[in-house]
Order: sequence, then C-alpha cells, then structure tokens
Amino acid sequence: MQLIYQGKDITSSINIKKADITDNAGGIADSVEMHFNDPKGLWSQWKPQKNDQVKLSKDGFSSGLMYTDELEQQSGVFIIKALSIPQEAKTDNTKSWEKVRFLEFAGEIAGKYGFQLKSYGITNQYYARVDQFEQADFEFLAWRCLLEGYVLKISGQSVIIYDELYMEAQASVKTIHRDQFDGPWKFKSKSTGIYGSCRVTYGDVKGEFKPGSGHTGPILKITNLYVTNQGEAERFAKNLLRAKNKEENTGFCTVEEYPGITAGNVIKIADVGFGDGTYYVFQAVRKQADKKIFLQLRKPLEGY
Repeated sequence: MQLIYQGKDITSSINIKKADITDNAGGIADSVEMHFNDPKGLWSQWKPQKNDQVKLSKDGFSSGLMYTDELEQQSGVFIIKALSIPQEAKTDNTKSWEKVRFLEFAGEIAGKYGFQLKSYGITNQYYARVDQFEQADFEFLAWRCLLEGYVLKISGQSVIIYDELYMEAQASVKTIHRDQFDGPWKFKSKSTGIYGSCRVTYGDVKGEFKPGSGHTGPILKITNLYVTNQGEAERFAKNLLRAKNKEENTGFCTVEEYPGITAGNVIKIADVGFGDGTYYVFQAVRKQADKKIFLQLRKPLEGY
C-alpha cells in the first residue's frame, strides 16, 4: 500500500490501520477513509490541513487524487477522510446559459477547477436555456446528467460523464458464486417508490414516458421542471423515471479483493437462488487493510 500526501510518498513513515476506498459509479463523490496508528501524535506535528491532496494505491488500484475533507484525532489514532472534489467545489453558485449544448457548460465547469472533461456514449444535447440556481457546480452538473440518463463521476481530477444504459449493457467482468461471499449478504426487490410512468408538464408543454409491459405503479408527476418542447419533456420524463426505478432490485455482498471489479462494471451472481442474475456495480468499497471489497449492486433496468 502506498500513500502520497501533498506530493510526497510517506508510506514508510506511517502505520495504516484501516484504508477504505469508496468507488462510486457516479452521482456521489468518490472518497477514502484512512485510520493511522498514532500513539505519539506525529500527525499533529505534521499539521495536516483540510483540502490537502492525498492519493492511496494498492495492487494496481488507485483512489486517484483526493482532497482531505475531515480530520479527526482519537486516543492513539488519527483519521483522515478525503473526497474526489476540492473544498471550493462545495460553494453554491447561480448562473444561466442560453443557446448552449451540454458539453459546453459541462466543459466550463470542469475547467473552472482545472479538471479534464471526458465523455462516453453521450449525445451533445442543445438547450434554449439552462439555469443553475444556488447549487454547487458538480451538484448542478450531476442533476443535468440525470435528466439526460447520464452519470457524472469525479475521479483523479477528471469530470467523467457517461451514458448509464451503455455501461449497463457491457459484458460481465466476473461471476461471483454464493460460496465466495465473505460475511453478510442480501438481495431484495421492492415496490415502494417504484413508478409505472412519468409525466413532465411545464405550461402548455407536456411529455410522458411509460416503459414496456410488466412495469406497474403510480404516475410520477413533475410540474416544476423547465422544458421548451415536447421532445425535451419526453426525454426528461424517461430519465427521471429511470432514476426513480433503477433501485427496484438491489443487493450487497462482500468478497475477497478482485482488481477487475470497479464501480460501473457488470457482474453476475450465481447459486443464491432469488438473487441470481446480472448486476450493475454502483458502489465498490475496497477495504485495503482487509483485502476485501464490499459491493453495492442493482439489476440493470429493461424497457428504458
């Protein structure tokens, strides 16, 4: 395990007790949580600060550059939590764009923090007007991504935007059998909070989306979302419904560390019974000190 802190390799000077890297498929910032044995209070002498840059790596997997978000000292232990976004990215901002395409304002926001914009499988949609009102930049961008069925991931000073359907359609990287689970596991299917269709209405403009047969539930009604035409309303309706329904079938399990599994991958679960099938990994927590990986899973949606 290697820890780079403020550009310096300090691995040989520390004693890591816990090191968890939380890798999210998108929508939520990636994070790391590290606990260090610190009986002599060395970390206090080194004077760590919030927004310091850290990078944790092991066996070919790296957290990417992170920014310290929380510092804590306990009896004999020092704790550092870091996020993939810097402190300044948490400030609420207000701005409007007119006659703009998706990648224009996405690129502007990425460049504001010196980040590189990367996109995969998306359509560079055109908008008559886009408003950001009292929202942090990446919170706003994540919302605009959701409206288009995209996912925003911030990792290693890159703003990564990809089409979620495209990722869910990828081939499975691994089959995990029940006897490979290490600890508690669970798979469930729910009805509460699941909708049969979505209707977006703004003034005289209305758009509705209903997936194919087999999807039941109430109508999700959206009346406070600015849209300029029926096509846009229908597109947003489809993707808002997807966002609500994508956690209908979920599960979690812990397995031994496997470098080939990351958030955004597709895997298969076998020999469980009810929970068997193909799953999308929306979160992978790498417990580096224990050589384990905790997986949060959901079945890909069909009919969207």
